[in-house]
Amino acid sequence: MTVHRFSSVPACGRGTRGCPSTGVRRLLPAFCAVLLPFGGGFAAAQTIPSAYRPIENRQAASFFGGYMLLPTGSLDLGPKSGSFVGGRYAIEAGGPIFFEGLLSYLPTMRSVVDPRRQLGDRSIGEADVHLVMLDTRLSFSLTGQRTWNHLTPHLFVGAGVAYDAGRGNQVEEVLLPEDVFRFGTAFTANAGIGVRFLMGDRLMVIADTSLKLWQIGTPTGFDDPAKRPDDEMDPLHAPEESEWVGGYGFSLSLAWRF
Repeated sequence: MTVHRFSSVPACGRGTRGCPSTGVRRLLPAFCAVLLPFGGGFAAAQTIPSAYRPIENRQAASFFGGYMLLPTGSLDLGPKSGSFVGGRYAIEAGGPIFFEGLLSYLPTMRSVVDPRRQLGDRSIGEADVHLVMLDTRLSFSLTGQRTWNHLTPHLFVGAGVAYDAGRGNQVEEVLLPEDVFRFGTAFTANAGIGVRFLMGDRLMVIADTSLKLWQIGTPTGFDDPAKRPDDEMDPLHAPEESEWVGGYGFSLSLAWRF
């Protein structure tokens, strides 16, 4: 029987056949250094960009315009629907909270109502209304201090005042003094939703819709028993001293952040 002897694998050394030469071994580090940037570029190419982007500036000033749908109340005394314009200032308070102050102007009309006339024939004309509204809002961003695909929706609640700067109309001169309606100054409450679209580092478009509530007072002469109609379905049969009405507003703003 023939016995085969296996010799051990010789260690690589100077002059050993089958081993990398000294020159090749010296080139390996340089070869790896050349390939390293390509490997990093490949890894970067596989990175998925985030849809979220931080909002850098804490303050914003904007100009807006919109339309408000206003009910005039059961006695048809209140201001009618119309377009409005205004300005807004906003400041980020930290996290998802930001505060807003709005000043807006709504020129519109209202019916001049004579309670001595029959139902359906009580409006004897119209008077100008110059409604100035000042509101403050507490807003909550659903995406915090960042945008998602340049969008950041938000919710808000607020309060304010509305004042009619109009001076009445000559049509009202035929009314008894106690039958003349004056809007005066009314406290308001509002709530709504909106969305902000960040067009760049500073330019932003804002769209929102809101519900605004205020009270309409009834002139004292409307409760005169001599003017009270017999029809119990007539709103003048038992008028309230005041009533709450709610209107819906829609606006679009162009804001500059700073």
